[in-house]
Amino acid sequence: MAKPDQLPSDSSLQQYYSPGDFMDSYSSSLKERPDLLDCDIRLLAEQIGNIEIDWAVNLLKLRNILMQPFRLKSTKDLMDDAQVPPLEKTIGDRVAFFKIYNISENEIILGEDDWHQDFRVSLYRTSAANPRVIMTTICKRHNAFGYAYLAAILPFHKLIVRSTLEAGIKKAITAN
Repeated sequence: MAKPDQLPSDSSLQQYYSPGDFMDSYSSSLKERPDLLDCDIRLLAEQIGNIEIDWAVNLLKLRNILMQPFRLKSTKDLMDDAQVPPLEKTIGDRVAFFKIYNISENEIILGEDDWHQDFRVSLYRTSAANPRVIMTTICKRHNAFGYAYLAAILPFHKLIVRSTLEAGIKKAITAN
């Protein structure tokens, strides 16, 4: 079960964070998933980033429709049709509709920039006594609309993050 957590002190996302930014973190145990502890971090990102939960997909569709008049990027606008195999993805490629900004052995930074806010998502894997994956989101709001937008979506954001993290950990890994 995904639970609130903190961004690890050695995460490369620490460099992105500034006081005043929104940040939340959730983690889920990998004790029962040694395959996710040993796999390439890009496979773990694909595993979690491409999980489809019907109610969350429908919420994103509604968000795309409601935000169209405001010229926000939609998930459809951001989807990558290139079909790059996960293990060949590099900075600039996409996992679902998230652009890859950084890749290391146990962390991948994804995100997107838009006129109202920029955001980054870290998937950080620990392998200590309590192995887990920590999913952290940071949003840099640029204007009043960015603050209002985040306030409106925040309850849904938390549900989606927790649900995709939990479902991604439970799903059998696919190497595509």
